[in-house]
Amino acid sequence: MLGVLPGVIGTLQATEAIKILSGIGEPLTGKLLHYDALSAGFRSFQLRPDPQCAVCGTNPSIRDVTGVDYRLPPAEQEHASISVEELSSKLQANESMILLDVREPVEVAQCSIEGATFIPLGQLNERLGELPRDRRVFVHCKSGKRSARAVSLLQAEGFTDAVNVAGGMDAWLSLKNREKHQE
Repeated sequence: MLGVLPGVIGTLQATEAIKILSGIGEPLTGKLLHYDALSAGFRSFQLRPDPQCAVCGTNPSIRDVTGVDYRLPPAEQEHASISVEELSSKLQANESMILLDVREPVEVAQCSIEGATFIPLGQLNERLGELPRDRRVFVHCKSGKRSARAVSLLQAEGFTDAVNVAGGMDAWLSLKNREKHQE
């Protein structure tokens, strides 16, 4: 793939959006644009409407956007979270909890938080039985995104006290680096 190709296609998409929003020119609605970067050639193909399409078919069932659920998918919803500073205090106080690391084994081999339970996110659903349901579960990953998905999964499976560690291992290492330089 040519490195500039996404830029060319992105510019074409932006141009189409401007044409549609401003009502100028002839947008490519109902057409497929083919770009051959090696010969710098363009071809457009007329697309036939799908008669079964819920929006543009012969019997459309979707006529407007009312009733559409615009909420973020579960992985992106807000969850209870804790900062790495708060987590560090809880670990130092030996609070009763489970620290769940949902990173991949290669990531865990590079660095880890002592006492963490390791279950990669992709295996979490099958390994839920390894986690006690009567203790608070703090979940971390590299940056906080996979752990947010893990918290969603845990909550859906009845772990009511699952908490995301904001910033994940990146924030944890930054905290430990700051602490080291303060000594």
